[in-house]
Amino acid sequence: MRKVKWGVLGCANFAKNTAIPAMQKAEGVELYGVASRNLDKAQNFAQQFGFQKAYGSYEELLADPEIEAVYNPLPNGLHPEWTIKTAQAGKHGITEKPFAANVEELYAVRDAVDKAGVKVMEAFMWRFHPVHLCAREWVRSGEIGDLLLFRTAFSFTIPREDNIRLNPALAGGAIMDVGCYCISESRYFFDSEPTHVVAHADIDPEYKVDMLASGTLIFPRGRALFDCGFALPYRCDYEIVGSKGRITCPNAILPGERAEVYLHRDSGTLCETFTGVNQWSLEFEHLSKSIVEGTPLAYDMDDAIRQQKVIDSVHRSIQSGQTEAV
Repeated sequence: MRKVKWGVLGCANFAKNTAIPAMQKAEGVELYGVASRNLDKAQNFAQQFGFQKAYGSYEELLADPEIEAVYNPLPNGLHPEWTIKTAQAGKHGITEKPFAANVEELYAVRDAVDKAGVKVMEAFMWRFHPVHLCAREWVRSGEIGDLLLFRTAFSFTIPREDNIRLNPALAGGAIMDVGCYCISESRYFFDSEPTHVVAHADIDPEYKVDMLASGTLIFPRGRALFDCGFALPYRCDYEIVGSKGRITCPNAILPGERAEVYLHRDSGTLCETFTGVNQWSLEFEHLSKSIVEGTPLAYDMDDAIRQQKVIDSVHRSIQSGQTEAV
């Protein structure tokens, strides 16, 4: 497969430490250009990672006809604007989660993507890891009987200082930053969409964002329980409970070099282990392959809109204190 020429918007720490190193390892990915509002910073990134070009503005990168696909790791509040501009420039792309602050913004993104005829995907990289494909196959094949309950948590502690996660103008808050993973996992394993949600949150009096949040997503076949936050110890696991057994996955979103998933039944426990997998590389490989071979994306704009509708409903429930329809 030929390599797709990728550009990166911005020089975020996450891009530096995680995404770009994954792109370097990804099959079918060529690091072509990186842009920053500070040209020196972009040039330093280009030299460090082997990009062919550096740009002193995002617009300059998007105007380059050589760029085929763009990775957008900008702050949450900037995702819709620059995804729309990327599509209008005729580029495919991966935009970091969450895609937008609300579903109305996503409708505008989808209109631009559809009009341009490009492929754009929300960056829930965990969905490409084989450990979760294994767990979902166990669910689908009836290894735990009927799926009744899904429980997931994602939390860590952050210092109280200037942080984009705590900026409401940039779509900050625990639901948007880590709770979105819990919602994505729930939809993934139920293979459907929730009909109603009920959620509660602790709103920080200084930053005006949710620091801790928990809730229930009500699906046609069962329920998903989630909690997330910035003021709890690191937790990143899920449990899938069926009528005949259960599945557990520790370190689900960030498994590192060794990912494990367990199938628990009365007859005993089975463990499947996956080593040396870079889930971000798999994500970039998927879009690159889709571009080159003309195959559909596993997760498209419609999936992103369904995800955002649930997030919006969770926020409405936090505000109303009542169960809200999705």
